[in-house]
Amino acid sequence: MSDEALGGWVIFGVIAAVLVGAGFWIADGIQRENVRKCLAQSSQRYGIARGQDVYLTDVVEVNVHRSYPDGTATRFVKYRVQGSSDIQSTTCLW
Repeated sequence: MSDEALGGWVIFGVIAAVLVGAGFWIADGIQRENVRKCLAQSSQRYGIARGQDVYLTDVVEVNVHRSYPDGTATRFVKYRVQGSSDIQSTTCLW
């Protein structure tokens, strides 16, 4: 394989890696925003999780418990908030 062809494959590999990384970064941001909205709704409706939407630092895990025909799902969410290393959990619908 010539040096030019090898260089083309390297450039292709770098571009593909950047696109995959950007996709994961965007998906993580969307998931974090969904968890933040869920915590805000729980705070307004039930008076629980007060302020945790503001102090959310890390979404640890999101598992789909049940899916519905309209595209929403009930999810079990584990997350951390600022000032605590404890993992919090709640159930969300989005």
